[in-house]
Amino acid sequence: MSQESSIALKRRTRWCSVFAIATALSFVVATPVTAKGDHEKFDRKLRERLATSDDSPTKVIITIRPGARHGLLQRLRAQGVTVNREYNIIEAVSTSLRPGLLRRLATDKDVISISTDADVFSDGITSVVTEPALNEAYSLRSTLGLRRPSTTASTKTFQLGDANGYASGMTARVQSSTPVTSIGAEAHVAVEDEGLLGNRAGMLIRFDDLFGAAANQIPYGSTITSVKLRLHQHNDSSSLASASLYRMLVGWDAGATWVSMTASGVGIQRDNVEAGSSADATLSNLATAGDREFSGSGLAAAAQAWADGADNNGWVLWQNSNDAWTVGSSQNPTLAYRPLLTVTYKPPVATTALTGAGVTVAVLDSGLFQDGGGSTRIKTTRDFTTGNSSPASRTPIDGYGHGTHVAGLIGSDKAEVKGVAPGVKFVSLRVLNDSGSGSTSSVIDAIQWAVANRAAYGIDVMNLSLGHPIYEPAATDPLVQAVEAAVRAGIVVVVSAGNVGTKADGTVGYAGITSPGNAPSAITVGAAKTFDTTRRTDDLIADYSSRGPTWFDAFAKPDVVAPGHRMLAAATTTEYLYATYPTLRGPSFGGRAYIRLSGTSMAAGVVSGSVALMIEGGKTTFGAKPTPNAIKAMLQRTAFSMNDVGGLPYSVLAQGAGELNTIGAISLVEAINTTLPVGSSWLVSGVNQFTSIDGQNIVWGDNIVWGDNVVWGDAIYKNRTAWATNVVWGDNVVWGDNVVWGDSLQSLTKATNIVWGENIVWGENIVWGENIVWGENIVWGENIVWGESSTPSEDATSVPVDASGWDGPLVTATSATDVDVVADDPTGLPQ
Repeated sequence: MSQESSIALKRRTRWCSVFAIATALSFVVATPVTAKGDHEKFDRKLRERLATSDDSPTKVIITIRPGARHGLLQRLRAQGVTVNREYNIIEAVSTSLRPGLLRRLATDKDVISISTDADVFSDGITSVVTEPALNEAYSLRSTLGLRRPSTTASTKTFQLGDANGYASGMTARVQSSTPVTSIGAEAHVAVEDEGLLGNRAGMLIRFDDLFGAAANQIPYGSTITSVKLRLHQHNDSSSLASASLYRMLVGWDAGATWVSMTASGVGIQRDNVEAGSSADATLSNLATAGDREFSGSGLAAAAQAWADGADNNGWVLWQNSNDAWTVGSSQNPTLAYRPLLTVTYKPPVATTALTGAGVTVAVLDSGLFQDGGGSTRIKTTRDFTTGNSSPASRTPIDGYGHGTHVAGLIGSDKAEVKGVAPGVKFVSLRVLNDSGSGSTSSVIDAIQWAVANRAAYGIDVMNLSLGHPIYEPAATDPLVQAVEAAVRAGIVVVVSAGNVGTKADGTVGYAGITSPGNAPSAITVGAAKTFDTTRRTDDLIADYSSRGPTWFDAFAKPDVVAPGHRMLAAATTTEYLYATYPTLRGPSFGGRAYIRLSGTSMAAGVVSGSVALMIEGGKTTFGAKPTPNAIKAMLQRTAFSMNDVGGLPYSVLAQGAGELNTIGAISLVEAINTTLPVGSSWLVSGVNQFTSIDGQNIVWGDNIVWGDNVVWGDAIYKNRTAWATNVVWGDNVVWGDNVVWGDSLQSLTKATNIVWGENIVWGENIVWGENIVWGENIVWGENIVWGESSTPSEDATSVPVDASGWDGPLVTATSATDVDVVADDPTGLPQ
C-alpha cells in the first residue's frame, strides 16, 4: 500500500470513529429507547441463554434510562423481585430474573440494556488473591512491593542520658493550681485529678528523634511489634486509682504550662483535638511501689503512626484520683528514675537492589527542587515559561511546588519518605508558572528540547503531569504528536490521565481523558486510592481519575492506574501550594517540609519512578533498556486487576490493564532479554506470574490493552514487531499465525472491542458538557464544575485538585490554538 493510500485509510478510520461516537451520543441523548429492538437489549450471552429451555434465574445487570430508576424499581419489586445492588457509577441495578420476566422487562421503555452479570466487563480481567493480609506498615514503596518487613525483630531503648547517648527525651508539667509554672528542674511530677474545683495535674512525655537512619534510631517505615514505657514511681497513690497515657495531638515543649496549652481551651482536653479521647495504655492499682510499666497495642499503634511519618507529640499522663501519684521526670538526676521507652520492631528491607541509578527522568512541570531543596541530582534546569524555545541552564526553580512533589514521588532519596527510584537523576524543564499554568507551545518546546538533547543528558523517561482538554483528534493534536515523536526517539513518556472523572452532578463519568493522555504510545496513568494500607485488596480507583474512551478517537485509556491519593512528598515552605493550603501540610523531617497532594499527576510520578527501575533492571541484566512499547506491555502484563466496592471488576476504561505492580514489572524485565531478534522468544528465565505484597499472593492480570482491544498477556514473552520503537501503540500489526490486528480478533485477542463492544459501559455517562469552559472559572474539588459563572466552593475541602492531568490541543502549522495547560490540581481531591 502506498503512503498516500495508508494516510487516506487512516483518515477514513478516524472519521468512522468520530462518526461512531457522535452516533452513540446522539442515540443516548435523542433517540427513544424503544427504537432499539427488544431482543437487542440483551447481550450475546444472555440471548444464547434465552434460546435454551433452562428456566432457572439468571444474574443480570439492568441499565436504566436516566431519571427512571425509581419507577423501574417499583415495578420490579411489585413483581417480587429482590434488587441485589444499585450502582452509582452507572445507571444500573443488579438482580436475578427468570427468562419470562427478562423477556417482559426487555419491552420496558425505561430499560436501556440487560446484561449477564459475568459479562459486564467483557475484557475478562480477573484477579486471584491468596493468603490473608499481614497489615504491614504502610509506605508507597511497601505497597509497590519494593520493601517488606524483616523477618527478624530488633529492640531499642530510649532514656535521656543513657549509654547510647540519647538526648531527646522530654517531659513537662501542666497543673491548674500553678497554671503559669513550667516543670523547670523538677525531678518528679505529681499527677492527680481533684475535679473542676480542685487541682488537676498531668505530665507530658515525649521521646524525640526515635526514627531515622542513624545507628541508634529506628528506621522509618518499620513495623512496630511492641512498645513499653517504664516510669519510676516515687510516691504511690490509691489502690483503686488508675493512670493512663493519652496520645497528644498538638505540639508542646519543656516550657509548657497549664495556660499555654490552649488548643481546646486552657489545660489539657482529651477531645481528639488536643489529646486523644481514648487511652493508649492504662495502669491500675497505683499503690504498688517501684517501677511501673505501660504496654499494649495502643502504644504500638502510636509508635507505628510515628514510624509512618505522623507527627510525634508524645503522650500526656493522667490519673483518675485526687490522691497524687508521683513519678520521675526526664530531669531526674538519677538515670534509672527517668522514663524509659522500649520499642521492638521489624525494620524494612528492600526487595530489589535497583534504585534507578544511571537513569534520567525529564520532568516537565513547574520546575523542581530535589527533595524540597537540593540540586545534586538535577542535571539541568531550563525555564520554557519565558517563551524561549531553547533557554539557558539556570538554578533550580519551582514557585508552585507541583513539580517538586512529583519529582519527590519519582525519586526522593530521603530515608523518611523515599521515592520509587531514589537513585535517578533529573532534567527539570519548567513549563508551568508560579500559579501552575502554562501554554501548550511551551510544553512542545520542552519536549522538542528533550528529544534533541536526550543523548547529551541521558534522558530515558519523560513525565508530563499536565495537560488540557481534548479539542481535536490525536492525529492532528500537536501535543499528542510531540509526545509520539518523543516515544519514537526512544523516550518512555508517562502522562497523567486527568482529573475529570466525575460529571457535574458528582457521579462518575467517562470520556474524561485529557491531552496528551490520548497519545497512543504514551503510558497514560489514572489514580488509585490505597487508604494508607500496604495490602492491595482494599484499593479503589479515585472518582476524580479520568476514564476512557478518549474524545474524538475513542482510544481505550488509561493504560494503568497507580497510587495517587493523598501522596506525601517534599515541598518548600515558600511554594504556592504549601503556603496556600496549610491543611495539606504533612510532617517535617530534618528541617524539610512535606505536603500531601492528590491526583493523576501524582500517579504518573509513581509510574515514572517504576519505569526508571525497569530501565535500570534491563540495562543491568542484559546491557540494554527495553523499548517504550515493551515497557508499557510489561507494566500492563504484571498489573493487578481491581474491583469496585461491590466486588465487581472495574471496566478497562477505568483501570486500563489494572493497578501498577512495580516489583512484578521488575521481575519480568529481568527475565526478558530485549537484545534478542524479532520473532524469537525473549523470555530467558521463568517468572512467577504472581506477586506477594503484605503477605498476599496476587496473580498478575493477563492483559495488554492494545488500542481498543485486549491481547493475551503472554504476547510479551516473544519479541514482536509491536514492541518496536517505530510502531505506534494500537496500530495494526501482524501478531503471528497470520492474524492481522483489525482484520481478525482471534488467536491472541481475548475480548471484543473494549470501547464499542456489546456492553458499552460509558454510554451517556460522559463528563463533558456541550459548553466546556476552561480557565479561571474552573472549580476544583470533589465536584468539578464547568461553566462561565462558576465560583469557588466555600467548603474548605474544595480546594484545587492536581491540575497536572489536564490535557489539550497544541499549535499546528495551520489553525490549532495555543491553549493553556495546567497541572492536575493536587490539593482538593477529597475522595
